[in-house]
Amino acid sequence: MTRNRLNMLLAVVAMVVVALAGFFLGVQPHLAQAASDRTDQVTVDATNRTTAAELARLKERAESLPKLKAELAALTASVPSSASMSSFYGAVDSVAAKAGVKVSAITTSDAIAYTAPAAATDAAAEATDGATAEPTTGATDEATAPLTDPAISAANFSAIPVSVSVDGSFDQALSFVGGMQDGARLFLVTTVSSSVSQDSTDPAAAAATTWTFGGYVYVLTAGSDTAAKG
Repeated sequence: MTRNRLNMLLAVVAMVVVALAGFFLGVQPHLAQAASDRTDQVTVDATNRTTAAELARLKERAESLPKLKAELAALTASVPSSASMSSFYGAVDSVAAKAGVKVSAITTSDAIAYTAPAAATDAAAEATDGATAEPTTGATDEATAPLTDPAISAANFSAIPVSVSVDGSFDQALSFVGGMQDGARLFLVTTVSSSVSQDSTDPAAAAATTWTFGGYVYVLTAGSDTAAKG
């Protein structure tokens, strides 16, 4: 190999070394930065999509906020945070006037603290010890399990026994109890009784019927206060 060729080969090798050095020192960092930028862009795009979806959800919730507030107000009126029996008495008088009945008596008792319902037991097995029960289909533990809510407890939920007696006809009494059921305050009627009495001072007068509706109104306090009193 002549000296000229050797010099040319060395020059080519030097050029390759310089090109490689230029790539690793100049181009490769820019390529790495570009790849990192692309990865960051993908992450930002994903974050933006998530944020946009959350904003859309919040906007939808905000649009339904007035409706939710109205529902909350109705539920609060149905089961208030205090006994508010004076308001209940006013509702009784108002409904009675519309139904055409006369309120003859209203009695209330001390509030009863809520007690969670006990889990259902296999009553058939207990009632027929040793007997062979016929197989049934469709019966599951979920079907008989009582519905409970950990947010409802004896500390914040109570029932106030109430008895309301009104004088009037059957249709009037039916209109009265229907009006109470449709009222803002929840009044759960559990018993109904009636009695007929003749006005001794006016024998010609028709017999008056007294209808007595027994049941409960409820109180749900905001905190863990004691059960409300009647």
